[in-house]
Amino acid sequence: MLSLVSLALCVSVAVAAPAAAPTLGSIIYDGRVPWSYTPYSFDANSSIYQNTDNVHGVNQTWDQIIKLPIVTPSMFDLPNALHPQGTRSVEVTLNDNSIFQPGGGPPDYGFRRSELVPAPNNGTDATVQGTTTFHWSVRTDPTRVLNYTGHEYHPTWHETHDYSTSEFTFHTGTYFNQSNEIPYYPGLDLTTPKTLRLAGRQTSPEYVYISVPFTEDTWHNFAVTLGWNSNEMTIYYSTDYEPLEVIAGPVTNNNTGGGQFHMGLLKLPSPPSADVLHEGYQESNLNEGLIYGGCFIEDSSEGGVRLSPWY
Repeated sequence: MLSLVSLALCVSVAVAAPAAAPTLGSIIYDGRVPWSYTPYSFDANSSIYQNTDNVHGVNQTWDQIIKLPIVTPSMFDLPNALHPQGTRSVEVTLNDNSIFQPGGGPPDYGFRRSELVPAPNNGTDATVQGTTTFHWSVRTDPTRVLNYTGHEYHPTWHETHDYSTSEFTFHTGTYFNQSNEIPYYPGLDLTTPKTLRLAGRQTSPEYVYISVPFTEDTWHNFAVTLGWNSNEMTIYYSTDYEPLEVIAGPVTNNNTGGGQFHMGLLKLPSPPSADVLHEGYQESNLNEGLIYGGCFIEDSSEGGVRLSPWY
């Protein structure tokens, strides 16, 4: 027969509360675009994205690049406590003038670039301290189709402070040099051009952790958690209004170097090219774009990640 003490212990175990969910941290940077914004707002000093050290074509302004399409909102653009009216989608486009010229150097004729960078993201700021999670959603624009079979594109990535490499890189299209990356999981598709793929920074070649079809009329939601001291990375993914789920990680990743988050389009030239920055073929009459939503960066030092607006 159980003693009263043993019975009490059994009962206490049986009714024990479930483990508490990880504590959500603050939103360090909110890049969700207010409904009051116009394309000209991105050139203003008050812009939530950088408007001085711009990554776009020489002599271009953001109002020539940014579109504000009316589409079904992404999951994190729905009305929420911080944005009771919700927020809007933003499209970043490429055209023949999207030739970036880095400071003190020649123009990057091999690339086409239009990239939004968070306004406070100077390379050593709070977004690269402790453990932080980067959120974004992306969808296609059927009127500004990418050349998936002819080029490699980087819609988002996190570049180190010295511009030498990236802690993670988000791809679509046909690889300029596929030997630079290998699948982490057996059977992961790296050959279909119209897929969304995310690689880390651990080895040479780098591991790719996710490859999903880039389906039309669908929001593809991503989040990447980087431990700036632990050198770990976790990748989340979902579509439309489904909560984010862990796809990979935590895995070891080289997160040294801080840096900046880029969201937009970097288009590599068609291979081959001995000097990928300054050579390589880019077709003319360019009119390409991707639609983004739900961009924000949160503090995940206590282990919490926002998996949906309702979490």
